[in-house]
Amino acid sequence: MLIGVFAFLGGPLHAENRAAADALLAVAEIERFLLDESRFRYEALAARRAAIDGNVELLHESLDAAVREEEVPDPQRLIQLAGQLESAEADRVALLAVERMLVDRIGQHLQRLELIERQIDGLEAPEENEGTLTGAWDLVLMPARQRGTALLRQTGALVNGTYRLEGGWSGSLQGTLVNRKVFLVRIDSKLGKSMELEGYLSDDGKRIRGTWLDYELAGGVGATGQWTALRQSDSD
Repeated sequence: MLIGVFAFLGGPLHAENRAAADALLAVAEIERFLLDESRFRYEALAARRAAIDGNVELLHESLDAAVREEEVPDPQRLIQLAGQLESAEADRVALLAVERMLVDRIGQHLQRLELIERQIDGLEAPEENEGTLTGAWDLVLMPARQRGTALLRQTGALVNGTYRLEGGWSGSLQGTLVNRKVFLVRIDSKLGKSMELEGYLSDDGKRIRGTWLDYELAGGVGATGQWTALRQSDSD
């Protein structure tokens, strides 16, 4: 993927096209980084799933053997095994839910990389107009109710900008807007690539609501929460 894009950039390009292509490639680099991160976490989850599956199988065998003993089974042993099995099954259900979330994210990263490739391949003339997300936005990150502002600029499906959050956090935002679905990567001045924000733009173009995933705050799947953005001209 994107091999043809680099060959494309080697040819003659209008200055505006080259700038747009460079920006798109920067977003693609972030997407590939996040894709690799999601794949790494999926592999870790797959290893945990295999361990849990093996444990569940052993517990089933132990419980079956205990129930089938010719002598009177030890009731405490049966209760203990049943409890361990129930706990292991619950762990497996929870892990499968997280695994599904990661599979969805991997698919979304791949789709966005394909979109970026199509955009670069289709660069033939300078971009005409700024898009719907262009402007200043008031941000709220839940559950901590951390507030801030973002200044965004959209060109085609490409979105970039800057942000400031309470607590002295600041940095840049890069992402896409496709069919009202917003995807942004937070690149913090201190933490680097630290957060994904996904959401949907309201029909009137004034609000964004969605979820965030912060890889910096958790060693496994990542801390999550909700976020909203309100266009500043409509916040009074």
